[in-house]
Amino acid sequence: GMGLYAVYALILFAVPTLGVSAVIGLLAVTGRSRPDDRLSSSHFIYQQRTLWTAAVAAFAGLILLAAPFALGVPILFLLALWLVLRGASGVWALKSGRAIADPRSWWI
Repeated sequence: GMGLYAVYALILFAVPTLGVSAVIGLLAVTGRSRPDDRLSSSHFIYQQRTLWTAAVAAFAGLILLAAPFALGVPILFLLALWLVLRGASGVWALKSGRAIADPRSWWI
């Protein structure tokens, strides 16, 4: 319930905190067991998938900042957009009482 909203808040605040809240969110969902009910479980998996994918993409984007043409800039920009869209979509679904249809998907 409330823990799912807290992790979504950490996902949404990842952009203005330059990833600090995403790291906190990643620590919050890593190593915990998945909830039993379908609704909470789908959101938990969605949040884990979002945060781990963001961590890998941010790492790649930061490394590619040193590449020719600063390839990391568009990667980090798209990552920020993707995080906000996934976070907002997840909150909307949770508030509506809907499970995430495909929580393992990389899209919204």
